[in-house]
Amino acid sequence: MPHASRRALLAGLPAALALPGTARAAWPDRPIRVIVTFPPGTQTDILTRLYTAQLSERLGQPIVIENRGGGQGQIGIRAALSAPADGYTLVMVGVSTGASAPHMIKGLSYDPVRDLLPVALIAEAPYLLVCDPRLPVRSLAELIAYAKARPGQLNFGHGAPSRQIVGAMMAHMAGLEVAEISYRGQPEALNDTALGRLSYTFSDLGDALVWAREGRVRALAVSTAERSSLAPEIPSVAETLPGFGLSVWFMLAGPMGVPPEVVQRLNTEIGKVLAEPDLQAKLATQGLGVRQEDPARLRTFLAAEVENWGRVVKTLGIEPQ
Repeated sequence: MPHASRRALLAGLPAALALPGTARAAWPDRPIRVIVTFPPGTQTDILTRLYTAQLSERLGQPIVIENRGGGQGQIGIRAALSAPADGYTLVMVGVSTGASAPHMIKGLSYDPVRDLLPVALIAEAPYLLVCDPRLPVRSLAELIAYAKARPGQLNFGHGAPSRQIVGAMMAHMAGLEVAEISYRGQPEALNDTALGRLSYTFSDLGDALVWAREGRVRALAVSTAERSSLAPEIPSVAETLPGFGLSVWFMLAGPMGVPPEVVQRLNTEIGKVLAEPDLQAKLATQGLGVRQEDPARLRTFLAAEVENWGRVVKTLGIEPQ
């Protein structure tokens, strides 16, 4: 080989060696999988499908939703954690799986803070306290008075650990003696409240608000410290029980080790998607408000939420099952 040709070949080697890094920077170059830890039709599933439809367009790759329910979310979380940390397998995490689970599930198969890498906060919402419309009460204060006059005669139902905690916290702060009933899912608890089998329950704002406006249940209060902009006419529990305030949030996460540039790309693109008025309107019908957070602050947020829910569980004396 002529000397000049050899020199030209050697000069081109750095560019050739840089190709793998260039390929990595081109993420994503194939479909992305997002695991939902609950069945189709749940609020987490609906939210995921709403925002990922537009995210897929921005990323230029299909996003495949995989429902992996069971084990109170553990099956889906473990599936995500067992995948390569390359950004191509992500999981939707909520309050139940990301904050209350370590305190409510004995022998939990993962540690949210140690094992999950938060990518983007998607939305948050209050729970809505609704009661059997046959009860002669039209406010939380009246429900508390009614229950106190009939210790042990009213019951409260829930379909998830986080709702159990919210209901137990309200009963604790109000000094109520009520029977507690556990359901496989919140839709069953909401339905039994409408049928008069349950006295009251805390449900997702979107579904419960529709039922309340149809007269099937009666809306009494939202669980957040402040009133919700999605239903400003409904008081907060804190207006009757000062200091009360618990909400539900949804976060996209991956296994620890996802490259920082992938996390930042996803966070930025999701932020643009969530800024769309059309999407915000669709989320509002589900009782969800947009909430965004920088990746650098998300790990602190997650750790604080785990600690906060743990403190509440300890105060209530709830034992993990």
